[in-house]
Amino acid sequence: MNGLDKIIEEIANDAGVEAERITDEAAAAAKRITDRAREEASVIEAEAKEKAELEYKRVITRAQSTGEITKKSALLREKQRIIDGILKDAYIKLVGLGDAEYFEFMTKLLDKYASKSGGAVILSEKDRKRVPDSFIEAVKSKGLTVSNRTREMDGGFILSYGDVEENCSIEALTESEKDRLHDAVNSFLFG
Repeated sequence: MNGLDKIIEEIANDAGVEAERITDEAAAAAKRITDRAREEASVIEAEAKEKAELEYKRVITRAQSTGEITKKSALLREKQRIIDGILKDAYIKLVGLGDAEYFEFMTKLLDKYASKSGGAVILSEKDRKRVPDSFIEAVKSKGLTVSNRTREMDGGFILSYGDVEENCSIEALTESEKDRLHDAVNSFLFG
């Protein structure tokens, strides 16, 4: 082998070593890049799973909350329906009392609502026809009179003090006391 061949062989050997070193470095760099990409993908995947889990929990919580609100709303509506039915039944029973019991109730209303003398008690036509002497005496004891006029109502009366009238009909009293009665019946039934 002559000197030129030897130099070429040495250059080829050096080039092979250098190529192997460059290849090893490139492989190591590629491995680092691949490992880093896998780590980043793993982090992204974990974050995506965490976000999905949080969104799932939020959707489930919202659905449960909506379900609870719907359930409570339906329960409240049903309670209101029951209470309204009870109040309606009580109203019908009160209006349908026998004369003695009815006018005893009317006397209690008179005691509660008649505040001054010099006025009149206006009844329904039905009540005006059946009014007992005991109620007329109760009206007189309050310094009032039983009016010859009548009003359209199921029961109760109107207290008239000139231009000022106080509606003591059973319907008006029930309506004005509706919230309190709802609360009382609700407490009693559903405590």
